[in-house]
Amino acid sequence: MTRSLDALRAPMDCAELQRSVEAYVDGEFEAREQAEAEAHLAGCERCRALSDGAASLRAAMRARLQEAMGPAAAAGRAPELLRRRVTVALSRQRRPLWRRILSPVPLATAAACAAGVLVVLATHVGSDALVEEAVKKHHRGLPLEVTTASMGAEAIPGWFAGKLDFKPTPPSFQRDGAKVVGARLSHLREFPAAYIKYELPRGQAGLFIVDDPGRHFEANGREVQVGPRTLRVMNSRGYNVAVWRQDEIVYSLVSDLGEDDLFELVRSAQAR
Repeated sequence: MTRSLDALRAPMDCAELQRSVEAYVDGEFEAREQAEAEAHLAGCERCRALSDGAASLRAAMRARLQEAMGPAAAAGRAPELLRRRVTVALSRQRRPLWRRILSPVPLATAAACAAGVLVVLATHVGSDALVEEAVKKHHRGLPLEVTTASMGAEAIPGWFAGKLDFKPTPPSFQRDGAKVVGARLSHLREFPAAYIKYELPRGQAGLFIVDDPGRHFEANGREVQVGPRTLRVMNSRGYNVAVWRQDEIVYSLVSDLGEDDLFELVRSAQAR
């Protein structure tokens, strides 16, 4: 008897749901993943409690931020521009082809916010925060929204048109064996980002492209000159990360390559 693809597909298990519970709560699943998650939650009390807790935490965080950024908040705790941006992000509705501007808030940040450490929001994010967020997003491996199998690598940059408030221009890695796999919309903290996934001869890489005219991402990490680019190189959660800036655009390349191979990959990059 011929079985359908849906019948052959393995259902979502506890480990998979727990790894991606933040994405589920934030509404980042596609329709099929959403259905699989809901089917699993209907029969798993432990994962349902985890999901409910994450949703409650998100709601509490949003209420806390709304209170802190409201008119009654103590003056001087955050710049007026930042207060306006967070207020707008909190009130914005989900859009079907857009990920929310307000990013998921890690538990550590929730604890800090609950303790009243809102001064963190008033300072620049810092490249270490950018790297940490990029690594977590890349490692999570959320489904790609478009693949080269469906439209070809050269069409990937154009796919972002109208979906972001800037035009991402990904570099073309000329190193042998580096291939674009696909792309999706993402975000790093409160900043919308383009995410492009690459297949390498020995591993994978993910490139996040963020528009940062206000220079919120200060340069941290070790400085390395690779060709015409000045990189900031860091290691997080077992990944090597290279961050560089081109005018107002920040590129964050996350990979499981060694440093020497990472430098060679960046050196081979040519702007489109």
